[in-house]
Amino acid sequence: MTTLPHPGHAALAALDAALARQPRQDGAALERATTCLSAVRDGMIAEMRAGRAYGDLTKLNAVISVVLAGRFPLGEIPWDELRRARGWLADLVERVEP
Repeated sequence: MTTLPHPGHAALAALDAALARQPRQDGAALERATTCLSAVRDGMIAEMRAGRAYGDLTKLNAVISVVLAGRFPLGEIPWDELRRARGWLADLVERVEP
């Protein structure tokens, strides 16, 4: 897996792109967001295993779940929930990727 220098910022950019367009389906932007969010989670887990507190993993997992719901919707894409998750991610990124 390629290590991204700032995967949280990249995930925010991908979510911003999807939210700006709000297409019926935006697999590319949400796929990029999912990949970047997974890299953020991997980094957080590594930091936690090293004994360093490194953000809210529970909230990050919630963001990932919402992004996946947008990527593979059972109905309409949950744009309001994606906006809310984007806010949670922005708060987390501010703390872990200043």
